[in-house]
Amino acid sequence: MTTLMPIGVFAHATRLSVRALRNYDRLGLLVPALIDPGTGYRRYSLEQFARAGLIRRLRELEVPLAEIAEILDAGTPDDVKAALKRHHDRVVTRAAELAAIGGELDSVLAEPTRWLHVYERTRAPHPIARLTIQTAMGGLAELIAPAYGRLFAALEAQGVTPAGPPGARYLTNDPDELTVELFVPVSEPVRADGDVGSAELPGCLLAATIHEGDYDDFETAYRSLGRWIAERDRVPAGPAEELYLVAPGPSVTPEAYRTEIAWPVRP
Repeated sequence: MTTLMPIGVFAHATRLSVRALRNYDRLGLLVPALIDPGTGYRRYSLEQFARAGLIRRLRELEVPLAEIAEILDAGTPDDVKAALKRHHDRVVTRAAELAAIGGELDSVLAEPTRWLHVYERTRAPHPIARLTIQTAMGGLAELIAPAYGRLFAALEAQGVTPAGPPGARYLTNDPDELTVELFVPVSEPVRADGDVGSAELPGCLLAATIHEGDYDDFETAYRSLGRWIAERDRVPAGPAEELYLVAPGPSVTPEAYRTEIAWPVRP
């Protein structure tokens, strides 16, 4: 006769919580040997100890539940090893990413009082060619270069010469759902071409600063602007902007990049 245990006993025996066992049942990772049709009570068999132990050990190693399901469904020991190797490789990659983030945080903490020079300038309204992209902050870097490529290609096809450096306006500031307007100042009308269109860059008073170097560390510039605006009782009056005064190019090193970062403000 098969020995069946109620969920509480099985939980103690396997060092898994009752809540975890119910969740594993719901996900199909560890389904009870028997569920009483009258009471709904779950009962487990001795043969399920090994599967429960494997799940517990994998969770201790922080293997996601979806990958545990893949491992449990593997048909042979070699399949299990391959699934574990894939998880190992993902963990190593993530560890490298976290180490890089840690290095950036060290840089921020090492210079908590570094401030950039902030100035004000007035901008007159100016026609622009534009397109918008929507993405999370983490995906912006891989989208922005192809988007500018489309923008400049449309201008070239129409024989329109840029009238100033390209820029970007952050129309929304949710890092998980950015809407970014990429623009190029022009001196003549631009015809609509796919996602490329024409608009007017609004005239306004800007509080601005210059960031030198690559695009990985804009925080100091934005912090400097925020501090300056607060100290002078200015009020942000529009989306943050970036103007790429010296932008990437075939002979331009990242150390040479110069970017004006600005906020429209009013007294």
